[in-house]
Amino acid sequence: MHYPQSKGKSFLYHFTWVGILLLSMGLLFLCIALLMQFIPIHPDSVALYYNDVRQPSTPETVQSARLLFGLIFGGIGVILGCIGTLILAKKWIARGRAERLKAYGTCVKATVTDCAASAMHINGRYFSRLNCAYLDSSGITYIFKSGALRMDPSPYLTDGTVTVYYDEHNMRHYFVDVDDSIGIGSKVIEL
Repeated sequence: MHYPQSKGKSFLYHFTWVGILLLSMGLLFLCIALLMQFIPIHPDSVALYYNDVRQPSTPETVQSARLLFGLIFGGIGVILGCIGTLILAKKWIARGRAERLKAYGTCVKATVTDCAASAMHINGRYFSRLNCAYLDSSGITYIFKSGALRMDPSPYLTDGTVTVYYDEHNMRHYFVDVDDSIGIGSKVIEL
């Protein structure tokens, strides 16, 4: 059977789409807020009520309505845009760190100890993480945790080990490479 030569789905969850969605919504809200500052509004179009009595509209009332609309929509847009930017920046920084660790970090094979549920959950389903251990030559055992996984990759790993890249100067900077630890010559395709 012939399968396409495209890269398969990753075992890791990717939340890039959430950041793009929030950033897009933030920009949309900001555009609407800015657009409303330039659309001509007649004073009779703005209804101001005080104690259930309609007050006469003036140009100041229109200016206040524009300012209030701009603050509300612009504030929501800024908040959504900032959250989306933070998600994308975190993902971009993590990807850069993983690439640097792959290029310049120390590579070890760690034994998978278990695939445990993490504290994060969406729609009542908990994410899972691979916990793996590496015993160095001095007898110290290091425990590494993978990122959030979509499914348990344990059955597809070669000899129950994963490749871990870490920074020699700071062991807290590490990357568990689950996707590239799948058995040599085998390709897992999720249908």
